[in-house]
Amino acid sequence: MKRERAKKQTAQKIKIDTYIPSIQLKKIPSERALQLLNKAGYEVNQEESEEIMEFLYTIVKLTLKEFFAAD
Repeated sequence: MKRERAKKQTAQKIKIDTYIPSIQLKKIPSERALQLLNKAGYEVNQEESEEIMEFLYTIVKLTLKEFFAAD
């Protein structure tokens, strides 16, 4: 099941990268992200916290592209 999810995530990442510039972001370690989410009251496991953080990084990249892309 993890292999299927990894393949699916890789395929999605390729599609996403065509729309989002390759902006390098300083990423929060997954353990720290898990602690922050749990402290905020979200009961998630390690895998879910990683997915949440990847989603947030995608949103940040899209936002940066929107504000800083030349028209």
